[in-house]
Amino acid sequence: MSSLDQLNDTCPAWANIFEVQRRKLRVLAVAQQPSGLTGRSYFLFINLRRDNLVAVFEEPDGHLPLCCVERHINPDASFCLHYNSTEPVQSAAMAREWWRSLGFYLNNQDYASRRRKWPMLAQLSHGDAAITQIQMEELAEPLGWKEEEVLAAIFRKRGWLGGRLPRLSKDKSSLVNLRSPCPRGCTRKHHPFRKSSCERLNCAEGCRRLHKPTLRADCPNRSVVESLVLLEHQRRAQEHEFFKSLKNSQVICCGTMDNCSLRQEEISN
Repeated sequence: MSSLDQLNDTCPAWANIFEVQRRKLRVLAVAQQPSGLTGRSYFLFINLRRDNLVAVFEEPDGHLPLCCVERHINPDASFCLHYNSTEPVQSAAMAREWWRSLGFYLNNQDYASRRRKWPMLAQLSHGDAAITQIQMEELAEPLGWKEEEVLAAIFRKRGWLGGRLPRLSKDKSSLVNLRSPCPRGCTRKHHPFRKSSCERLNCAEGCRRLHKPTLRADCPNRSVVESLVLLEHQRRAQEHEFFKSLKNSQVICCGTMDNCSLRQEEISN
């Protein structure tokens, strides 16, 4: 059973397959907003590629630009629903998950059209940087840092990971100056909150004493902090190379998104 057969058999209520070809499905899909309201209608086609891979596109003259990596539309105009989203659809469960991803994707496109940015919680870095971002999220999630400290830094340029990063050693394997303040900006609290200094913004109510910065050497989460900094250096370098290669391939910014890295790459050159 091909990937197209699996998708054809599991088509959800918000999508209508109006033409079935041997290697293509033509679909009318309606974006479903979290509020329950319906969004825009999209005429799409789903292609079966070799090795049972699938790719989905918007029909010509639709709502979306032909290419916008910030909107997760590849240079060949196919949609990047998620990491490895073109993999074969080998079961009904995988097909339902594929349709669910498409539904989220179309709603995110509506959001991007209105706000000129992609929803932060749905964002994924490009190329090899995506794998690095996933590693960062896995490190941060147990500490509750994933959304406000990793995603906000990467996609909104906020917080300690969103600006200038601590310097690396010459071989880029570690951070320099272990006795410098922890980059998270934590300060040493007083008893009985000393042990939870990195988890608390404030000390005891009414405390007006000086709170010295926590040194990176003393940070209880030093390993995670240092790993996140190293990975963010790596992720930024990978993203830079990704956009540099796009520019060299004559891909240009479509102008539909604020803070487009491709446009910034064009300006810097």
